[in-house]
Amino acid sequence: MEKRVELTLLMDFYGPLLTEHRREILSLYCDEDMSFQEIADQLGISRQGVHDAVKSAEAQLARYEKTLGLASRYRQIAREVRRCRALLGSVRADGASQAALNEALEALDRISGIEAME
Repeated sequence: MEKRVELTLLMDFYGPLLTEHRREILSLYCDEDMSFQEIADQLGISRQGVHDAVKSAEAQLARYEKTLGLASRYRQIAREVRRCRALLGSVRADGASQAALNEALEALDRISGIEAME
């Protein structure tokens, strides 16, 4: 299951770079949680063809990630946003300092909202 979650994240970043055929197969595999046989039956191809397409798409996505590192950077930013949010949430301030603190927390919430849209 963790493998499919990782593939889904990589698809979010690099999916448009795949062929339409590979994108469709990975979408059925990851998003619809279909087996190779179910995908093969739906698309009218062999189970081995689905397997080969998934494996080659996985390799292609891994190459993109190794070169560009977008998913890794995304995870790092999300981790740091959560950390900052927790740290700022534990701070108590008065007056202008509290207003600045609230503004910082709101900015982190907006960043988190962007993450949720992805």
